[in-house]
Amino acid sequence: MTPTILAIVGKPLAGKDTQADLLVAAHPEAVKISTGHILRAVREEGETHRFWPIVGHLMPMMEAGLKLPDPEVIEMLGRAISEQVAEGKTLLVIAGSPRSIEQLESFEGMANAIDGKLVVVHVNATDAETYRRSASRNEGRVDDTPEVHAVRLKEYETHVVPMVEKLRADHNIVDIDGMKSIESVFRDMEHVVRTRILDPEVALPRMARR
Repeated sequence: MTPTILAIVGKPLAGKDTQADLLVAAHPEAVKISTGHILRAVREEGETHRFWPIVGHLMPMMEAGLKLPDPEVIEMLGRAISEQVAEGKTLLVIAGSPRSIEQLESFEGMANAIDGKLVVVHVNATDAETYRRSASRNEGRVDDTPEVHAVRLKEYETHVVPMVEKLRADHNIVDIDGMKSIESVFRDMEHVVRTRILDPEVALPRMARR
């Protein structure tokens, strides 16, 4: 299989991490790299975390719901991707990034560096639905308040939407309806994997192969 960075982007609480988890469970060659999970781990572990020197000083921005600066995020994710490629993973499922045109360009460079490709999926959900999910998540996160969620949605509109529109104009993004059931969304995600990433012959029954 060609090494692939599968980037899942969308509004906060659109279901990016959930779908990434399901994909990794279904594909042994896959690994999930979640921007949010890494940042929360850095915050919880503090100065002993390997990425603290890169993003530790940005924790107040994260807690306020603000988009972090591109250079630090690119460096952090670049290292995380390199580590997983060195471990032999060929399907790198990135939940929550890229979040800007600059990050997108860096992701394209990362894909070229591993002789692979970049596939971007955008999971759509309404603002109202993301507020509903935020209220019901109840994980006690400091960034899980209506006020911070509103900031995160505004940051999405400011930074992510222009990137998504550019990708649409270039026909380089797959839009998926995140308002459907988790199972239905996963079927759509699997279709992307089967048609855009895996060898189409692999998914066929043996007798159907050439």
